[in-house]
Amino acid sequence: MTTFIRWLPIALAAVLPACGSAAAPAAPPSAAAGAPAPSTSAAAAAPTKWEDVLAAAKKEGQVAVYGPPGANYRQALVEPFESANPGIKVNFTGATGSDIGPRMLSERQAGKYLADLHIGGTTTMTDLLKPANALDPLAPLLLRPEVTDPSKWYQNKLWWADVEQKYVLMFEGGVSQLIVVNKTQVDPNSFSSYWDVLDAKYRGKIVASDIRKPGPGGGQSRFVWLTEELGKPFLQKLFGEMSITLSEDRRQMTDWLAQGRYAINFFPGGDEPREGIKQGLPLAFVDDRKLKEGFPMSAAFGAVVAPTNRPHPNAAIVYLNWLLGPQGQQAWQKALTNNSLRTDIPKDAVDPLYTPPASGKVFFASLEEYSKVELGPIRDTISQALEKKQ
Repeated sequence: MTTFIRWLPIALAAVLPACGSAAAPAAPPSAAAGAPAPSTSAAAAAPTKWEDVLAAAKKEGQVAVYGPPGANYRQALVEPFESANPGIKVNFTGATGSDIGPRMLSERQAGKYLADLHIGGTTTMTDLLKPANALDPLAPLLLRPEVTDPSKWYQNKLWWADVEQKYVLMFEGGVSQLIVVNKTQVDPNSFSSYWDVLDAKYRGKIVASDIRKPGPGGGQSRFVWLTEELGKPFLQKLFGEMSITLSEDRRQMTDWLAQGRYAINFFPGGDEPREGIKQGLPLAFVDDRKLKEGFPMSAAFGAVVAPTNRPHPNAAIVYLNWLLGPQGQQAWQKALTNNSLRTDIPKDAVDPLYTPPASGKVFFASLEEYSKVELGPIRDTISQALEKKQ
């Protein structure tokens, strides 16, 4: 098993060449025969100077953004941009990745190129939109120096999710916490390794999400599986020797933990523990950032792509550069309290537990190379361990 750390090369070192030099993208192979498409690509049509792009964007008057569902995402992605760019309206469509991806491809098959940008999770982008040749490279659209300057970003680089490192750009990166404890029973600061959870004194006192089932936990389980110091032996002991209780109800797990029925919740999944802490329940996270095996990170819904044949090519450029600039990322953090990968903006709105340290072992679970790791062997290992326990 190889170590999981991968240092991504810096994608952009300076302001990129004029957009007009970009080649026109090929029409997506999924397009319906004879379906009309714009005669030129957005990249080829874009003016070369920022002032010209901005003037052309105001003539277009709008930008169509497909993003995540929920009022907080609309709050982050609509009004702040419109306030900063009078004359350009944001037409925002919010939906889950499982809905938005097929919708975009269906629209394109009908010859309808409606989206200028898509903001969301990386899986839909790398597994659905990229194979359909529905995405343009982002580099020619990144015109602002404050966007392309790698020193403004975490670990001095732009974070690309796709293996080609040109289509899917991540701008959010939060530490994914694996362990919650009832702090009246367990000191959260007593852990220096994930293996500490497997101390015999915690046998029968651990509840965990059943990560064999669809839902949150895929990135966390891949982190454990691919981390050399953890891997299969850790999962075998956790599920086979610790008399663990499994649940698919994450709210119930949080309640059980707060009531003292269990001392530890491993693979907590959703936001329930964080909400419980806000409500004053006796819960605390073990700080993954301090554990010697490293920690997983996730982009959540914080990635962006540019579909080919954008209807408002200049407004898309203005929006993209605003989103990835300081103003856009501060708006994102303020509305969502999620950590931006920009390091030159205040982090007041972000819980420090979710802010990655400047250095350390980072497993960015949203990278395409990790998302394609099959979960089958992980599920089989857990099932076999549980059967052995019985």
